[in-house]
Amino acid sequence: MHNIRAKLAVVALVLFVCGLLFPASYYEQSKPTVDTESTDKPVTSAEPINEELLSNTETETILSEQKTRYVAHRGYSAAAPENTSIAFELAGKSAFWGIETDIQETSDGVFVCMHDDTIDRTTDGSGTISEYSYGAVSELSITSGANIDKYPYLSIPTMQEYLEICKTYNCVPIIEIKHITDHEGFLKLITDNGLHDKCIVTGQIEDLTRIREIDDTIFLMLIGYSNIEPQKYKELLDTITGNKGILYNYPAVTKDVVTMFHNDNNYIGVWSLETYEEAEVYFDYGADYVVTNEIPGRDDLMINTNE
Repeated sequence: MHNIRAKLAVVALVLFVCGLLFPASYYEQSKPTVDTESTDKPVTSAEPINEELLSNTETETILSEQKTRYVAHRGYSAAAPENTSIAFELAGKSAFWGIETDIQETSDGVFVCMHDDTIDRTTDGSGTISEYSYGAVSELSITSGANIDKYPYLSIPTMQEYLEICKTYNCVPIIEIKHITDHEGFLKLITDNGLHDKCIVTGQIEDLTRIREIDDTIFLMLIGYSNIEPQKYKELLDTITGNKGILYNYPAVTKDVVTMFHNDNNYIGVWSLETYEEAEVYFDYGADYVVTNEIPGRDDLMINTNE
């Protein structure tokens, strides 16, 4: 018994000395660490995704969701003179989904809303707008258009003023390039207003190609005329990458045409229709939006009261 007690005493003494030399924290520190964060993460390729290779069906756009959309042609131009601030405001108050305008550039590089190259038809001036400075343009008065007597003293609005109105009423800007030289400045103005992913730029292939060289994601739509075959426009659109489509004059649009463009990952808008009955035909075909001078707007019953 005495020998057993002596041995136990020796063991206890050894354990006591070990406890002094190697505290518990030593054993904790010597444990291997497990990076739970890294083990939970899937292994990914170092190769970045090339967004330019993604088709329209693989990316979300303002047209991704199927719905009925009306776009006010040059603003609510059946209620007020075209491409004026009041026409844009009435379109917003009437709850149009989008507001369309045309953009020209003055001699000193200011973007303004005007359909024609010349100012003769709609103002008290004469000549080509690109030959006017913005100061001279701002002094012109709008003298023709719907209900002109109700809206005296109208002037040519800038693209900035138009974009501000679109933002106020949460309407999508549909911006047709007529004649500009500063494509970078044009894009910068859209981006600075926070509308890069919330607008559609339309125009001829030369302007759209130039825009795509600068910006590979902004939404582009080619203007199509009814005297040119759909296949020709399809071939032109094949030269443009990213989100794109065609804004096509209605006589050329059939269900088969809509299907052809959709099957090629192109969206399609239709211009210009003036009755609900006409519009419904193209919505039934699958058109993504229609452009109109007056439907569904009513300037005597404003739906959207945002200011």
